[in-house]
Amino acid sequence: MSKHEILKGLEYQGNGGLLCNDQEVLNKQKGILSNVAKQLAVNLMKGLSISHISLPIKIFEPRSSIQRIVDFWSHASSQLVAASEEKDPVERLKWVICFQLCSLYICTGQNKPFNPLLGETNQGSFSDGTRYYCEHTCHHPPISHYLLEGPNGSFKMSGYYEFIGKMSGNAFISGLRGPCTLQFADGTVIRFNAPDFKISGALMGERIIEACGSLVFQDLNNHLKAVVVLSTFKESGFWNKS
Repeated sequence: MSKHEILKGLEYQGNGGLLCNDQEVLNKQKGILSNVAKQLAVNLMKGLSISHISLPIKIFEPRSSIQRIVDFWSHASSQLVAASEEKDPVERLKWVICFQLCSLYICTGQNKPFNPLLGETNQGSFSDGTRYYCEHTCHHPPISHYLLEGPNGSFKMSGYYEFIGKMSGNAFISGLRGPCTLQFADGTVIRFNAPDFKISGALMGERIIEACGSLVFQDLNNHLKAVVVLSTFKESGFWNKS
């Protein structure tokens, strides 16, 4: 899916975040998030997770989450290959940070992918020869493992994604848990995480999508660490001003 298709109907806000003004999408989702909130409350009483919630077919896109995961890596052929060729540890870390930040817009898509079948796989390659492998390894909680291999063994990226989601006041917060480990041909290992996303106006008001939390990058060989703070959102629904 192209960047234009993903960002359709989303308008950048000067103080951060993307405002959803796609009336077709909003009409499709009308009343659904309030129903999700009710199901969440029931599930919490039963000790169940968000993965047990039922959603109407009209809000889904025609592919599963392990197909959508591949979109996150569409920049690998440029940024991670460039990182693999960089000899300066600091500059290499910058390329890795750039790679992760460039994929954030993909998470703003307003249509939900289907949950994969247990054991479902997805594999393929990009034009530069970078290969990817994904498998849905657990259904409750929903976990998918992956491996990305750069051309000529320049890098290997592996890990897993566990989808999480929760309501916080008038906001819905979702994210992908699980560390990502990136190893280069010279033995350098960099580990980092994925961000959370907050959808304000989940029950009422304007729908605004924002990346939140922090991205932590660690070069385990050269003892380097970088933290990218995306927001200071608190579960109470208020923002800290720094």
